[in-house]
Amino acid sequence: MDTITASAQDALKKELQAIFSDGLVTIVGSGLSCAEGLPGMGALATELASKVPSAIPDADKSTWTAIEACLTSDGLEGALLKHAPTDNIESVVIKITAAFVLLKEQEVMTACMNGTRKLKIANLFPHISAANPKIAHIITTNYDRLIEFAAESEGWGVDSMMVGRYWGKHDPDLSDKLMVKSLSNGNKGTVRLLYRNHVKLFKPHGSLDWFMAGDTPMTCSMAFPSDPLIITPGAGKYKKGYGQPFDAHRERGNAAIDSASSILCIGYGFNDDHLQTHLSPKLKGGTKALLLTRDLSTTARAIVVQSSNCIALVSCADAASPGTIVVRGTTETLIPNMQWWDVENFVKGVLTI
Repeated sequence: MDTITASAQDALKKELQAIFSDGLVTIVGSGLSCAEGLPGMGALATELASKVPSAIPDADKSTWTAIEACLTSDGLEGALLKHAPTDNIESVVIKITAAFVLLKEQEVMTACMNGTRKLKIANLFPHISAANPKIAHIITTNYDRLIEFAAESEGWGVDSMMVGRYWGKHDPDLSDKLMVKSLSNGNKGTVRLLYRNHVKLFKPHGSLDWFMAGDTPMTCSMAFPSDPLIITPGAGKYKKGYGQPFDAHRERGNAAIDSASSILCIGYGFNDDHLQTHLSPKLKGGTKALLLTRDLSTTARAIVVQSSNCIALVSCADAASPGTIVVRGTTETLIPNMQWWDVENFVKGVLTI
């Protein structure tokens, strides 16, 4: 693999900086949460294999046995697609998943509150929008609240379409209005809304603090004796994904992709059909895009090859040649000793002037 020249590296930095313009949409996958210490699909599969059998009725154990037998070979989503879980199994999977992620999430947030760490994505907020005020459009397939926590740690508001902390409701219109910080008088007596810096956050797979009360999606920051509104991998994702609040988040997230002038993907493997319907054609159509990821999935690599304006920054797995691999189409070059594939190091090495 060729090593990038100094002049080419400078040109690359300018090209990457240009992606961070007005109209940027950011897509965050599980890779970012895993980088912060939250469990990925592999760890979750191990946790489920350990705890599901004792939590389900005997009548469902043969179905779970078939699912568990495929976890290693097919992964969690593949296993759940091959063998559809019963309602009892799905409910238990949601409970165990939520508890497992919550435990790790609390550890990370506690360290942040104690001042011993800073979330990687928090470094990105000063650069993520070229507008004034800064408005970041972020779509995430993750259940955790690390993005919300990072935004608030930087003094930003979060418009998640949920309004309230202890018993809030799904109210997209009011959630948007709450991002207004003041009013100013314009010409001819008109009033102008002045917004604060904020994130428009779309979570099409749900969130650990969303619950259903009757027919109403709610949000609650406290422990709540009900399954959270999260979509597990497998067939259930397609069945539940067209109900509220998932529907609104998917539709608005897809609309943001459709209108994006550039796209940033962080730790996203391009394995979600809910987003791919809009994202793949957008990238293949020539929209400027940047992928930051430790490993480039087979699906993501195919997207890069077919997208003329897409660049991927990937970790070099060769311990003898540490650095970042720049992938453009079928061409790969090495930036030695630079970990630009990691969002924190990318901000320091590329965006901080």
